[in-house]
Amino acid sequence: MSSDVIRSEYSAREFNRDPSAISRAAHKYGSVRILNRGELSLIVLDAAKYPEFTRNESRSLLDSMSRDLGLNEEILGEPDRMRVSLKPVDE
Repeated sequence: MSSDVIRSEYSAREFNRDPSAISRAAHKYGSVRILNRGELSLIVLDAAKYPEFTRNESRSLLDSMSRDLGLNEEILGEPDRMRVSLKPVDE
């Protein structure tokens, strides 16, 4: 990856290969999206931007980021519900 090119979106492979480039991009753009096989996997956020995302206590960080980064429920999706069953312990 060329270090003179700064983008706001990187592949997971680029993220693993050169995390300092991701850091520079996050400082420049405020946030950087990391894609794993074309799917949004991570968002790296500049620490200076963090207070903006948490200022409104009624919104979660994910809600703030999804609005401010133009993400929507179609991209993020709904998490699958876990079903847990408990079994008695044999004594």
